[in-house]
Amino acid sequence: MIKKDPQITAPQIAMELGISTRGVEKNLRQLRETGTLKRVGSPTFGGYWEIINLDNN
Repeated sequence: MIKKDPQITAPQIAMELGISTRGVEKNLRQLRETGTLKRVGSPTFGGYWEIINLDNN
């Protein structure tokens, strides 16, 4: 979803997946901590997700 729409929000992802926003935020935080994902720009308005590394090996 992020690759398809880098401006997608956690609530939008939650709605698409049918899980809680908190669950999505937890997963996004883990992806940021592992260096797989980065938020560019504003975290609340106008920012976007950047996928850094899909291979964590």
